[in-house]
Amino acid sequence: MVKTLSAKAIQNEFPSLLGRVRRKKDTVIVEEQGQPVAAMMPFDRYQLLTKKRNQLFAVIDRVWAKNKNVPARQALRDATQAVKHTRATRRSRRRLSA
Repeated sequence: MVKTLSAKAIQNEFPSLLGRVRRKKDTVIVEEQGQPVAAMMPFDRYQLLTKKRNQLFAVIDRVWAKNKNVPARQALRDATQAVKHTRATRRSRRRLSA
């Protein structure tokens, strides 16, 4: 369950909220002046999200490293061509499996 509270309410209820996050696996959104500024969540969920994020950014890091010395226009042209090729390959595979 997700619960949203003001920062002031969090200060008053922190121990009980921490227990809810730990025991019930709830998420608590902290707001200041009606705007979300932070979230409390179980640590295992945080670790999973961080792992997924790092995996996704590893792909971007590899692309950046390969294109470090390539002019931006050339990198864009290469990426566009690769996307077209990948989409065409997927379409042809779908046709063959149908």
